[in-house]
Amino acid sequence: MFALLILAIGFYLYKTGDLQKFFGKTDPQDTGDDQARKIIDLRYAAGKLSEEEYMKLKNLI
Repeated sequence: MFALLILAIGFYLYKTGDLQKFFGKTDPQDTGDDQARKIIDLRYAAGKLSEEEYMKLKNLI
């Protein structure tokens, strides 16, 4: 019965978005810079960015 209560509370928090907000705040040092660098590298590798644009974007981050 206790497990069912915990499961119901977890499902409610998941549906309202509070669960994602809680787990999103567990890593305050994550600024998204790493993900931005990966995207820039992928676009450069695909040929969508020139070398000059690539260097400008890398320097901004």
